[in-house]
Amino acid sequence: MSTSPTSLPPHYNHDAHEPASHSSQRAKQWISLPLRPWSVCLFITLGISLIIAIIVLLVLSLRRNGFVSVGSALSAYGATWRLSLLWTSLPSFVFTCLGLYWGAIASAASDRQPFVGLSRPDGGPAKETVLLDYRADTAPIKLWAAFRNGHWQVGSATLAGLVFSVLSPLAAGLFVATEALFQQEVPIMFNSTFDQAAMNSSMDVRVLLDAVTATLIYGASDRPWTDHEHAFRPFYTAFEVAGVPPPQNASSLTARTVAQSAYLNCAVLEPGPDYEITVRSQGSDPLSAALAMAGTDRGCRIRQEFTVSELQQVYFVTSGEFECSAAALYSRLVFTYGHFSATSPPLLANTSVVSCAVAYRSTNGDLRVTVPSSGSSGRTPDGATRGASGSGGGKPEILGFSPTEESRDSRDDALGFWRVFEGKLFRTEAFTADTTWSTTDFGTAILYRALQRQGGGARSTDNSTVLGGNVLAESIADVFTLIYLTGMATAGLVPQDGGRREDATATLEMQLTRLFVVPWVAGTVVALLGLILAVAGSVLQHAQKHKTLLYEEPAGLLAYAGLLEDSNLVDVAKRVRNSEGFDGQVVATVLKDSKKGPKGAEPGGDVVRDRWKMTRGIKPRIIVAETTTR
Repeated sequence: MSTSPTSLPPHYNHDAHEPASHSSQRAKQWISLPLRPWSVCLFITLGISLIIAIIVLLVLSLRRNGFVSVGSALSAYGATWRLSLLWTSLPSFVFTCLGLYWGAIASAASDRQPFVGLSRPDGGPAKETVLLDYRADTAPIKLWAAFRNGHWQVGSATLAGLVFSVLSPLAAGLFVATEALFQQEVPIMFNSTFDQAAMNSSMDVRVLLDAVTATLIYGASDRPWTDHEHAFRPFYTAFEVAGVPPPQNASSLTARTVAQSAYLNCAVLEPGPDYEITVRSQGSDPLSAALAMAGTDRGCRIRQEFTVSELQQVYFVTSGEFECSAAALYSRLVFTYGHFSATSPPLLANTSVVSCAVAYRSTNGDLRVTVPSSGSSGRTPDGATRGASGSGGGKPEILGFSPTEESRDSRDDALGFWRVFEGKLFRTEAFTADTTWSTTDFGTAILYRALQRQGGGARSTDNSTVLGGNVLAESIADVFTLIYLTGMATAGLVPQDGGRREDATATLEMQLTRLFVVPWVAGTVVALLGLILAVAGSVLQHAQKHKTLLYEEPAGLLAYAGLLEDSNLVDVAKRVRNSEGFDGQVVATVLKDSKKGPKGAEPGGDVVRDRWKMTRGIKPRIIVAETTTR
């Protein structure tokens, strides 16, 4: 081994063997505040708490359809603040603060690394001790240099700091507010039931026809507790009867109830195979004829007799046939349509004959309606009076009906009901001066509906509209079904025996804005944060195993001056500064000289080649641990 001309005197190279004084025994070695065990453990505790919180919120979010209900805005100091700023900025703010905390730990770990190398018994090379300063490097350069030098804890800590720069904006998407549907059971009551027998001969069909015309032709709303297919047994909620507001954000109510319905299976008959129109008698002043339409529809014989005259242009003959067999579905509603024509043999042209079989159904199912507001029904507190009559002011909107079992035939729920109901449809006839046809009130409603369905349609020789058989069949079904539903929802809805109530439960649905945890964001955040905590544990372990022999923070020039007292570095710096052509850059000159000539030939040639260490004791100094042999 050769000794550099600038080495310390011999007695300085043995400071490590100096006896410790009383004061040095009491002095504690210094460690940066962020690297102290309690500080790193606090960081790890905060990180674990965050991971647990995210996992718990994720589980709650998945199990409870969101973990908390939130509003859309918050008013404060006369201003409206969007609450979405809270659940986007708060997670980002938390991770930003935690990232700053980690930045302090990572900086402390990189700042102490040169002193860790100096504190080894045999010291360390200059590039890892006296020439090392990670503070002067940007994060990517520091990362590359740390792993190149084998300083894994510094490199990992730096990489974790870069990860935190990604975590903060990623955490802004951790929570998302979404509309969610919640359900709860609420008590309801039934105080009325359906009875077909109430739709008897005393029922005024004209009232039903007026209601049907208003709905189908003039766009009036449906009868309460009906849609275009069913009449539903009404029910009432406890809060509705009590006149108190429904739960906030309640959107719909679903309950098991009974639906009544009637369907027509109409066939447009073909002349010849299905029916014939014959002239029974004919007159000349005015030109007229007594006609008979006879035919067969799916096993049921049908017949109509009517008179046509040149005094009336459009005819729509309506009647019922109630002697069909059970196999032929008991009855037929028969309709003959045509225009008077003097040139046609039966004095009738543009003829259509429609025959309809009737089916009555009762279906149990789940009815979904809108939630009525408090006091909207106008009922008495027990809800009995108006609920029974079906004329209550409250009108929930029908949202949907889902059958829970097969519908059953309700034709004979009241014996002979269908004969009375269907027969009454053809018994009212009124003359209206502004119409061009002759028919019953039932037929008038059908023709208005058919004109509405067909629009302009074709024209006859007298410029009246010609209605097709298919349009008539569809219109007949529309009008008949709605007549039945309106009748069942009014006359057919009666109080239960003795005015008793039937209690049940319904499912109340509430539309709430709920805060959800985004699973993939939560998984990414938890995984990255877990890796960072593992790095924090390794940094803490390294800090405890590798001391620095420092008794104060090397902050400020005075602290460094104490470490450099009688140090070889002082002589090196002096020699470099006094060298010829010095350009003001000490470190750059030393690195440049290390590549030139033999050892000691250049002013800074010794620094890079030698190993450097720090003496032990209360007065640590940076000295040459070992020189390089040439």
